[in-house]
Amino acid sequence: MKTLLAAIDLDQDCKRVVKRAAELALALKASLHLVHVVDDALTLYEPLVEIPVRHRLKQAAETALDGFFDGLPGEIKPDSARHVLLGKPDRALARKAAELKADLIIVGKHHLDPMRDLFLGTTAERLLRHCDIPLLMVAGDPDEPYRQVLAATDFSRSSHHALQAGLKLAPKAQVRLVHVFDPPFMGFIRHDQMEVESLREHQRARIEHEVKTEMAHFLADDDQSRISTEIMAGETQVCLGNAVSKHQPQLLVLGTHGRQGISRLLIGSVAMSFLGMPPCDVLVAR
Repeated sequence: MKTLLAAIDLDQDCKRVVKRAAELALALKASLHLVHVVDDALTLYEPLVEIPVRHRLKQAAETALDGFFDGLPGEIKPDSARHVLLGKPDRALARKAAELKADLIIVGKHHLDPMRDLFLGTTAERLLRHCDIPLLMVAGDPDEPYRQVLAATDFSRSSHHALQAGLKLAPKAQVRLVHVFDPPFMGFIRHDQMEVESLREHQRARIEHEVKTEMAHFLADDDQSRISTEIMAGETQVCLGNAVSKHQPQLLVLGTHGRQGISRLLIGSVAMSFLGMPPCDVLVAR
């Protein structure tokens, strides 16, 4: 990853976004672009005021970005820049990411706006619709590089892209790769309880064997020396939430497009739910 784009919304959490983005740029020897978008919805009534709202908002954003840029490590400044754009935040950021050929978009934790989210979704969610590059949501305090990473997989291309992005972002981290499958359901089969339990265990053992075989194939081209695997049975979001609580990762890695097969793990709603209320930093890839 050689070009990082950090979306700065100038709220109270943007300092941690800049700090994490700078740490990643330094570690990856990448250029960093700080980008703020002045939402054109805020300038609809511009003709009614003496001093253009657009000009004042742009000027204030430029001053704020200058301050953040001045605080960046000297090693990354020569190839880095700051940009103030006008437009719809998700579309403007997507266009800028394409223009810069960015490898990663970094955003801050979402702040709830119920009516806007109901009809339009969050900026992160809309960005993922327009961009093919990974998105990192910064939710934790970036006091150190990522050391513990939890990645979920359903063996889809999307989850593999997410895992590879996570391995690049956290080159020294220990990675726990989790697969969740739906346990066999025997509700409509007439057997005594002991027979049902025996059938369920047989089914579970068969599925776990298939999962382990596919897990080995899935990881064939990756650095397996720092990856451990875990298989869980149950509802996807609940299992992942339990895994996060148990292992306390600094980074959660998810794909957005699942597949049909042994199980369905990662669908958009699961990834978006973690972006909506991130338990830690969350990396999402298509």
